[in-house]
This record gives sequence, C-alpha cells and structure tokens, in this order.
Amino acid sequence: MRIPLSLRIFAVSAVFTVAAGFLALVLVRHSFHIYYQRWERSLATLPAEQLFSESASEIARSLLLRLQREPEVMERDKERIVNGLNAILREIPSITAFLILDRDRKIQYANQPSAVDLTFTGEESASLVASDQIVRRTKPSGTGGFVTEVMIPIFDKAGGGSEERRRLGSLIIDFAPDAALVARLPQLRPPSVLPGESMIPLVAFLLAAVVGGLLVAGLTALPVRRLDRALLEFRKRGFRGGLDAERLGLGSELASAVSAINEMGGRLEAMDFRGREREALLETLAQSLEEGMIAIDERAVPVAWNPAALRLLGVPPPDADEAMLRAALDRHPELALGWAAGASHPSRTVEIALPGREPVPVQVTEVPFEPRPGASGTLILLRDLATLRKVEAHLLEAGRFAVLAHLAGSLAHEIRNPLHSIGLNAGVVQQYVGQPVTRGSVTAMADSLRTIQEETRRLTDLLNNYLGLLRSAPEPMSVDVREVCRRVIQLLSYAAMKAKVEIKFDVDADLPAVVGVPDRLQQAVLNLVLNAIQAMPQGGSVVLQATAGDGLIRVSVTDTGPGLPQDLAEQLFDTRVTTKPGGSGLGLPLVRMIAEAHGGSVWYRSDPGKGATFTLVLPSVQRAA
Repeated sequence: MRIPLSLRIFAVSAVFTVAAGFLALVLVRHSFHIYYQRWERSLATLPAEQLFSESASEIARSLLLRLQREPEVMERDKERIVNGLNAILREIPSITAFLILDRDRKIQYANQPSAVDLTFTGEESASLVASDQIVRRTKPSGTGGFVTEVMIPIFDKAGGGSEERRRLGSLIIDFAPDAALVARLPQLRPPSVLPGESMIPLVAFLLAAVVGGLLVAGLTALPVRRLDRALLEFRKRGFRGGLDAERLGLGSELASAVSAINEMGGRLEAMDFRGREREALLETLAQSLEEGMIAIDERAVPVAWNPAALRLLGVPPPDADEAMLRAALDRHPELALGWAAGASHPSRTVEIALPGREPVPVQVTEVPFEPRPGASGTLILLRDLATLRKVEAHLLEAGRFAVLAHLAGSLAHEIRNPLHSIGLNAGVVQQYVGQPVTRGSVTAMADSLRTIQEETRRLTDLLNNYLGLLRSAPEPMSVDVREVCRRVIQLLSYAAMKAKVEIKFDVDADLPAVVGVPDRLQQAVLNLVLNAIQAMPQGGSVVLQATAGDGLIRVSVTDTGPGLPQDLAEQLFDTRVTTKPGGSGLGLPLVRMIAEAHGGSVWYRSDPGKGATFTLVLPSVQRAA
C-alpha cells in the first residue's frame, strides 16, 4: 500500500524530532560525565596543592636566593636546603615531580637527581614558565593515570605588597591524586553525575521540543497532503489547468503554487496541441512522400516508415510491422545497410529485385538522427530512380525535338539544294538519251551522273545526321569526338551562314576516343554550338576546339558575342532559364545532364562584352579503362 506523502513527511518529522531529543539527552549526559571527570581530577590534587604550594614556594625562593651569594656559602646552604627538601618530599607521596628553575630555565633542584643542571627547551616549556601567574594543567602520567602540573613563579619577595619584585625563577610541581587526603576533607567531595534538579528542567525542555516538532510536522504535512490531492486531480484532468485553490482547501498559503500549476497546465496543453499538430503534419508529409523513409532506433529496430518504402520493398501495407519490415530489409543484401545506431554512409545506387517485377534502381541514403533526446538512430531514405530516369529520358527527347524544330528550316534548305542539282544533272542526261553517241555527249553524261551520285551521297549523310537525333540511344560505345564535331558543323552550316557566323574547327591530331552514346554526345556539342550562334545576332565567329590532356577530352565552344549576364551565373544550368526570347531553357541543362551521365562535367567562362566559352569535359577511353 502506498503511504501518502503528507503522512510520510509527518512520520519523518516525528522520528527526526524524537531522535534529536534523545540525542540531545545523550549529549547532555555525556557532557555531564566529561565535566564530572574534569572536576574530579581537579579536586583530586587540590588538597595537596593547598597544603604544600605555599611552603614549597618559600623553599624554592630560599634556594634561588642562596645561589646569588658567595660560592662557599652557596654550596653550604644549597646542600642543607636540598637535604631538607629531599627528606620532606619522601614523606609526601602525592608530589611526583619537584623542579626548581632559575631565570635561564636551568634546573637547580629536582627530586630526580639526573635532571639537575638540565635546561628546559621548546616552545611549550617556554610558554609554561613565561607567565608571572600560577599555571595549572592536567596531563597524563606514565602509569596510565593523570597528574596536575602546577607552575609557580618565584620572586625575591613574597607577594601582597606594592613594592617592585624581581623574578628569580620558577617552581614546577606535579601533584598525583591522594585519595586518603581527599577522604579527610568531605567538603571537597563532588556531587552526583546527573543532579535531579538540573535534569528535570532539561527533560521538560526536550519533551516540549518534541511536542513542538510533532506539531510543526503536522502543520507542515497538512498543506502537503492537500497539495498532493491537487496534483492528483491535475493528473486526472490530463495535466490541464483550472484547479480551484479554495475548493481544494489550500487557502492563501499555497495559492501561488496552484496558480503556477494552472499556468503550467495551460502551457502544457498548448504545447500538446502544437505537438499533435506537428505530428499530424509530419505524418501527412511522410505518407505523401514519393521517397521511401525508414527510421531505425538505437536497437536496430524499424520504428517508423511510409507507404513508399513498403512499395519499394514489396511489403503489403495492411500487414506491415517491425518484424516484417526487418525481414524485408534482410532479404535485400544489395542495400548493404549499416544497422548501427547513428550510422552515416554516402549515397549509393542499387537495384532492388522483387518477384514478378523488373529490377528497380534505388538510391539509398543513410543519415543519423535522434528518435528521442540522447538516443542515436538512423534514417534510411530510398529514392525510386526509375521515374527519375524516365523524366530524364523525356527531357532529353524534348531537347532533341527542340533542336530538330529549330533546324527544320536548315533541313529544308539543305535538302532543296542537292535535289535541285540532281534535277539539273538528270535533265542533262535526258538531253542525250536517244541522240547519237559522241565523245562530248558521253563526257557530259558521265559528269552529270557523277554529280548526281555525289549529291545523293551528300543528301544521305545529311539525312543520317538528322535521323541520329531522332533515334533512341543505343548502348555506350567508343566514340570519335572529331567525327561528332564534324557532323555538328555540317548540321549547323546553313544556320551559321544565315546568321553570318563563321565556324572554325581546331582539333588535336592524336585525340583519343571516349566511351559514350554518340547521338547524346552529338546533341550536347550541337546545343553548345547552336547557343553560341544564337548569342551573336549581328554575326561573329565560333571556335570549336577539341583537346586532350590528363586522361580527359575537352570540347570548348568560344563565341565573340556580348557574354553572359552576371545575375544568371548561379542559375545558368537550371531549367526554364534562358537568355533568348522564346527560348525553352532546356539546352544547357541537357548538356550538363549528358556530361554527368558520361562521367564528365561542363563549365563556362564569360567576360561581359568579350564573349563566352563553354567547355565539355569527358573521360577518355584510356582513363575509363
């Protein structure tokens, strides 16, 4: 059974008060014992001190005064005093040590002859004999008892007068307790250890303190009990405010506490509402994401996921749980998940194969996150690349068709010229049909037929270049960059002539091949050259250059146009960004997409008013190998 807090406070306070009273009684009794022992020790030697101190002082004065006389007199009188003093001390067993010291703290007499002529040294001895008053102190004896050491200063004259006195030395006497002597003086017998007249008020005081402590404990426990009931009601209300201090009997003493609880409840309610809103929003966002999301806690257990992740892993949403999702992840070792709490790995692309489906390319990203404060987890993001690759393919097709639409006029012109030449030469041949054969007619017919063959071959190459932009991309192969550049120049020759632009081609003689899709690379170079032509409406020149170095092929297109605006530098390769009226904005994004698909890159350099240079960088066959 749970004991209420108020009762526990009362019990602890009561026990503490009673224990404090009992401890006070024990301490007082112990103090009385110590006082009694000190008093008893003091009284044990007091009779001997009163009986012998005065006569001993006179003997010590006489001896120290004799030391100041003539040597022969001093020796005679000192020997007489010492013999008499020895006889007296033998009859007084309570005196265990008797020392007479001169002003230099040298011992002139001792009841132990071996100590004579020794000197008192040390700070403790110096402080003992430095006082001009009688000093008493208790010290342990060598037999396990105690003695009272008395230091009496010795002057040349007895005290009591107002005349000046001269210090001669000191007298040190150790008095041992003399039970027989104390027994003859009943007025010095100490009282009992615990006198009743003193203990009764003390016990009454302690009882009053205990009762007061219990009363204080009760007065303290009552508000706590009421506050405990208030907190219990606060919990039952779902930690919401609205507590009534008067109804709960808390009064004015705890009104501020109830007010604080109500304020805290209001804040908790607001935080709970905001937390639920954010939780619902995050749940909606997670469920609507096209990317799969799986959250793993520090125990390597999936704790959250969304339908996209279930779809990519082939887990039916109604049956999804932690064990099933973990099993689905284990069935795909190609994901190569770390499963370590807080793991972070670079993004990678894998193919997830499901029964009865085509393999799906998926980009896997693992990032650390905290499922709760102080805990480390891992967030796994699965991005379906199949749709993205379809979008990229459609974008490439759209760019290709945009180029074809722009070159439609050039195509008509390029086809019309060869057909016109073929028609003229066919007419020449027709003139000689049915006529007598002469050397001149044979030569004319041969020249016309040769021209017809050349124009037909030219027309075939032209149509093949255009059809290359319409065909779907084949598998990657070895591509001659020089041939790609030549085809681009042939396709754009009419557009350049019409725009009064001269195209110059500069290529290294030993340019290595690259691995890629020929039509895609042709489209990338064509877009760069076409952009350069369109950037010079008043005419100019374009330099198409192909160089090799460091295992890379660099195809640069330089124009003499006005250059690129500075405000478009950051978003030049974004879709829907164009510098031409009516432009689609797909040209440069397609170039970057094709370059990255071939393991390369594209960059540019532009100076306002001095034209621009775009460079397509591709790995050569040697580097790819």
